[in-house]
Amino acid sequence: MSGSAFFEVDDLHVHFASRAKLFRETPPPVKAVNGISFSIEPGKTFGLVGESGSGKSTVARAILQLVDVHAGTIRLDGDDVTNVPRPKELAFRKKVQAVLQDPFSSLNQVHQTRRIIGDGITRHFKIKPGPEREQRIINLLDEVGMSTEFLDRYPYEMSGGQRQRVSIARALAVEPELIIADEATSALDVSIQSQVINVLQRVQAETGVAFLFIGHDLEVVKHVSDDVGVMYLGYLVEQGDADAIYEGPTHPYTEMLVASIPMPNPIMQASRRELRQSFNNDAEPPSPARMPPGCPFENRCPVALDICREEMPEPSPAHHGGQVRCHLHTSGPELGGESVVEFIKTEARGQVAV
Repeated sequence: MSGSAFFEVDDLHVHFASRAKLFRETPPPVKAVNGISFSIEPGKTFGLVGESGSGKSTVARAILQLVDVHAGTIRLDGDDVTNVPRPKELAFRKKVQAVLQDPFSSLNQVHQTRRIIGDGITRHFKIKPGPEREQRIINLLDEVGMSTEFLDRYPYEMSGGQRQRVSIARALAVEPELIIADEATSALDVSIQSQVINVLQRVQAETGVAFLFIGHDLEVVKHVSDDVGVMYLGYLVEQGDADAIYEGPTHPYTEMLVASIPMPNPIMQASRRELRQSFNNDAEPPSPARMPPGCPFENRCPVALDICREEMPEPSPAHHGGQVRCHLHTSGPELGGESVVEFIKTEARGQVAV
């Protein structure tokens, strides 16, 4: 981990007990997160990307103390915040805030914007309703590109993008060090999505706040992140520089995500379609309660080796300066951390026997 990192997740595991059924053996626990590690430097953004069910939001919930951690540690400013005791919870909430996917359900529908933003100011800074708090609220609205006309509006009187801006202002109100944006733009139209992302980037440039940006669209996550972690069924299968991963993925799953991004160039789009078709997209991912001994992506991977069915690969160095968990780099073709794109293309054309 980086010595300058102020936020660190180390070997995090989150398990959920399966529901027991009458007269049946209790099923094994659901292993939602399996030993992931990453760090975030001050003023930087780390993106977590993966399909639904990959464990991204569970990581966010573990950091926010909303689910129990089975094993591993979470550190903020050098302090262990894996399980924050009740007396220190308020101080932790001031440092770590969240912007969630659906602002309509995450905002109190019976409160006006003035109170939605102002309650945090009163709670954490002891500033009661009055001129000082009002000016702070106005400044925060201006920071997210909203005017004072929204002060007396309820969430149902605003658009999705406007509600999400209010959510960002509410998070900024307590001057946090880290904001977790969990699918914060996925429910918005593309044009509004772009506006909200611009707000987040401007806020980061002005305040130096760090972001954990969670999403399922690799192109969006790449655009806002300095580093990216790719999750599949609870495992961090690849992590490193965002642009380098996007240009030269080292894990087949990452390449599948890249190949799913639409391209305006018809030739490039046809090439990506050929790549997508090489993956076994009809195969069902294994159950998190009954994980296979090998790589969980093996049954969807077009270049899986025999060892992939038997043993989960350990992290190994990748060309983008990060890590990858794939046997292709240490067994079989021994790609040594280089991009898997050309290898998959060649294999898909039947020119290489694996």
